Order: sequence, then C-alpha cells, then structure tokens
Amino acid sequence: MVKTFKNMLMAVAALVATTALVACNPDNGGEGGEGGQGGPEAPEVIENNGVGADGKIHLNSVACAYYLGNVWDNGVADYYFMLTNDSLGMGSNGFEVPMHQGGWILYIDLWSVISPDTANAVLPEGTYTFSNSRDFGCFYNEYSLATNNVEQVLVDGEWRYRIKDILFQSGTVVVTHTSKGYLIETSVVTTTGEELNFVYEGAIAFEDQSDDEEWQPALDKDIDLTPSQGSIRFYESYTSSNCDNYVIMLFNTDQLTEDKMHPNVAGGVRLVLDIYPELGKGVTGSYHIGTLSDDKYVLKKEPWVYYPGCYWGTMALGTFVEYVDTDGSVLYSVVKSGDLNITDNGNGTYTIAADFVTEREKKITCNWTGSLESFIAQ
Repeated sequence: MVKTFKNMLMAVAALVATTALVACNPDNGGEGGEGGQGGPEAPEVIENNGVGADGKIHLNSVACAYYLGNVWDNGVADYYFMLTNDSLGMGSNGFEVPMHQGGWILYIDLWSVISPDTANAVLPEGTYTFSNSRDFGCFYNEYSLATNNVEQVLVDGEWRYRIKDILFQSGTVVVTHTSKGYLIETSVVTTTGEELNFVYEGAIAFEDQSDDEEWQPALDKDIDLTPSQGSIRFYESYTSSNCDNYVIMLFNTDQLTEDKMHPNVAGGVRLVLDIYPELGKGVTGSYHIGTLSDDKYVLKKEPWVYYPGCYWGTMALGTFVEYVDTDGSVLYSVVKSGDLNITDNGNGTYTIAADFVTEREKKITCNWTGSLESFIAQ
C-alpha cells in the first residue's frame, strides 16, 4: 500500500457509527447563511435521498481516483475511486462526509489488468463481481462501501448530520466506456438486505500512486502510561470460539475529542486493549498475544488472548498506543508481544497491568487502578 492511498482508506477503516450526529465543516462551499433571530438557515436537502425516478442514485462527481499498478505483486492493478452526488465536508471525526441530507459517497475498489500507461490509466470495461480477493474482475469487499447523509438536525443553534455507513454483502459494478468517459453502474445488496443501485457517467482521471514509498506513522519511543481515566465496551460473543470481545481504552488526559475516542491535546496518549476473555467470565484474567491469519487482520479467536497491534491505512487496530505529537500529528505504536493482567478489586475498580513490546522493540507499560466507564460510540 502507499501513503496517499492509506490516507484515503483511513476514512474507510474508521466507520462512523450508524446513529451518530456529527458536526461538519464544508470542504467546498458554505452551508446557507444566518437566518436572523430564527438561527442558521437550514441547508438544502437532496430530495428522495438522492434516488431518481428510475430508482437509481445518480452520482455526478468524482471525489478522488487512484491507480495502483501491481502494488500487491500479484500481476493485477487496483483502481480505487470515490463518487458522490454532493459537496463534501469534514465531520467531527476527521473524515469526509456528504454535506446535505440525501447526499452520498460511494467507495469503489476494482481490480483489473495493469495499465500500459500508468500516468493515464484507463479502467477496463466489463463486469466486476463482489469478492474478498484482489484478482481480475473483482469488486473488492474490504474497501467498498457507501456513506449516506440521512438526516440533518438543528442542535443548540448548529446543524448536525446523521451519517450512515452502509456495508455490502454482494453486488456488481458494470463499467462501460462512453463519449463522456465512463458509465459506472453499481448494484449492491447491503448487509441488512437492502438493494441499492448507483449510476455515474462522466470522466474519471486516475492519479498514479504506484511508486509512492511505504509510510507508517510509527511512534519510536517507550511509553509508561499513567492513566487519568478509562472506558470499556463489549462488542460481541463468539460462542463457537468460547470467548467474548471487549475493548478497554485508557487515557492519560481528560481532554478528549467529542466522541470520547481520542486524546485531544499534545502529549495525549490512548492505550487500546482489544481482549478476548472466556465466554461469560468478564474481563478479569491474564492474557497472552493472539495469532493472526495470513491475511494479517483476522484473529484466531480463543479465550484469554489479546488482538496483536497492526496497521490499517494510516491508523492502527488491535492492541496499540495512540500518541498526539507536539505538532498535532498522531503517531501509533502497535503491540507485538507481552503480558496483560486485569484484576477486579471488588469495589468497582480494576487493576490493569500491561507489559508490552512494540514493533520497534519499544516498551509500553502500565500499572493502573481505577474504574472503567461503560463506553457507547457517540
């Protein structure tokens, strides 16, 4: 993968909660004016949630398009692009969102032949089928999804937007070359069983990212964390694997982002513990590092393991440290070995003792006693 591509995929990896009301800042163009004493004027609404008379969602512009030739050394090229019917803004989570109710972003990841002219790559015609593989004719599932602005609500004099990310379980993308450039017809079934149809006709200019250098925002120092607060969230039970999944987050600061997910001050640290205790036993116990499958991101689920840290785009997942540098940039340090022990003290507090080693052979240590607030995504 490459730096620019990772920056784009960061938005795909960190999905917005489907019920989140987020504040947005426009990237291109303001949102109405002041409505006098009645408050800010309501932004325009895209009628019928963007669905036209033909039952299709018509997209009319390209937010970005990248070409990566043979980046996975498998003889296949990646054509990744974002289509929209709206102006885009930046949500409070830092990712692009449609700025009007009824706005959409469609992320499409297609795999086909390597272009002979990488500076002017042309996406080949044909039907691309939803798949979990990166092979000829594949509509790759991991980075393909849609984002919809489903509602706008006036909260304390500020317009906020309910943003919904929609994942797919099947579908096709039909690509045809036309006098206008491309006709992109996308038909999908969502993970909730809804059928969606998108259409775009126009030019797509792919930016060649094939030769960009590898880049990771890695923190290269030891961290001895003294938390000031912590939270816990239950995610899922895996009956067949006899384990539950919890995520614990520990912060060295009370200054957090609005969603309570990240430190919001220079020097801020978040330690994320992605743990799998035995089914129904709670989080108290001793944990060792888990095993990931060959495709890197899938954990072999079993009781009393923690998910190893690894990079996803320009972010991290699993068990890792997030650090806010003095210039405001965010660095990560992912855990590759070490021990974790959690003790329930019986008085509403836990003692969490971590002794980890990172991918850069640095130490992450923590020995903290405190209460864990139940966390629900904002």
